[in-house]
Amino acid sequence: MSKKLAAIFAYLGPVFWLISLLAYPDKKDNSKNLSQGLVLWLIGLIPTIGNLIFLIGAIMAIVKICQGEENPELPVIGGLDFFNK
Repeated sequence: MSKKLAAIFAYLGPVFWLISLLAYPDKKDNSKNLSQGLVLWLIGLIPTIGNLIFLIGAIMAIVKICQGEENPELPVIGGLDFFNK
């Protein structure tokens, strides 16, 4: 799995997030994407407004990844990095 595909998978929802976590061998490379994807997914559990925030955040991140940014920083949650240990 390429780094770009693993980064995109981190923002698509819980099943794809888990695939990104398990299939990409270097967790430090993908840690920022995994952290932001997890927080977006948890926000998405809130009915209506959370789903809207999840959708907007995921689209913003995927567009930034497709434009060539390796670790896009999303507004408010961009500084989170749980997996870089």
